[in-house]
Amino acid sequence: MSAGCITTDGEVLRREVLAHLADEVFVPAHARLQVDAAALASATTKLCETDGADPKSAKTAWLATRSAWNVTGAFAFGPVIEQMQAGPLDFWPVRMDTIEAKILEAPAAIDAAWIDGLGTSAKGLPALEYLLFAQPLPANTPRCAYATALAGDISRRSDELGSGWLTHAEHLRTAGTAGSAYASEQAGLDAVVNATIENLYRMVKDKLDRPLGNLTGSDPDPAALESRFSGTTRDDLEANLRGFAMVYLGADGESGGEPGLGALVASRDPDLDQRILAQHGVARDALAGIPDPFATALTDHRSDVQRARDEIDGLRRLIKLDVASLLGVTLSLSDNDGD
Repeated sequence: MSAGCITTDGEVLRREVLAHLADEVFVPAHARLQVDAAALASATTKLCETDGADPKSAKTAWLATRSAWNVTGAFAFGPVIEQMQAGPLDFWPVRMDTIEAKILEAPAAIDAAWIDGLGTSAKGLPALEYLLFAQPLPANTPRCAYATALAGDISRRSDELGSGWLTHAEHLRTAGTAGSAYASEQAGLDAVVNATIENLYRMVKDKLDRPLGNLTGSDPDPAALESRFSGTTRDDLEANLRGFAMVYLGADGESGGEPGLGALVASRDPDLDQRILAQHGVARDALAGIPDPFATALTDHRSDVQRARDEIDGLRRLIKLDVASLLGVTLSLSDNDGD
């Protein structure tokens, strides 16, 4: 049982859960993103200043940053909404023509203000992925200068999110008291549960239904996959599920015994808690079972991709229908698929 030996007094447990998630999950995850994004900016600068430099370090740093960002997708509320960072950091599918046009338009010395003024489709992690992975990136070129500026912008925005969460964590920790952004502990819990549902919804609808062709009844479209240039679509989805596990099980995302969301569920309905843990395992295994490469699996092993989609959706439905009802959560309108 994910509640472990945590106290089951309703009011105390709810406070413990919000405080634990704020201090041990949300803040550290964004601090990890900051560290990885800073390393990405440094590695991209080095790549673009050194003729013949091995791009491996920059690519590895991008992969780490991408993973850290997708973990935070499980709790995309608070600062990421207030600062409107999701679009500038994560617009995809990539519009290659837009990026190529902006490279041609870029000034000789690209500064942060110029990057900040670009539309979301011309910057962020997916745009930088295209530059790093789609073709060689020669040093000391306008293309490389643009990549360096994008990496710097990603690092700056990650820092803003990290700083924002240092403040927002206090609002969650003190939910229901004067000065908190949350009028009650229930309001704080509502924010956490709705973000959890939204994460799973985006995995199903944007990251799997769209490339599968399910939304339009069309053929599968590998170009609609997340992180297609690096071939790490599965890694993105696994990071989203890892973020879910950290919210549900607590900071380690594995053993339980910490006051994650599952502690509240287990204290009221142990059977539901076990169903959620089982479904999470099934979804994780189904995702791992998709043959590589993911883009080819869309057509050659479509049933495997569809199964992973359905199992993740099963997890989403458990949280949206059962957990939300159990915990008295007021659902937001963003997950509007009608169930």
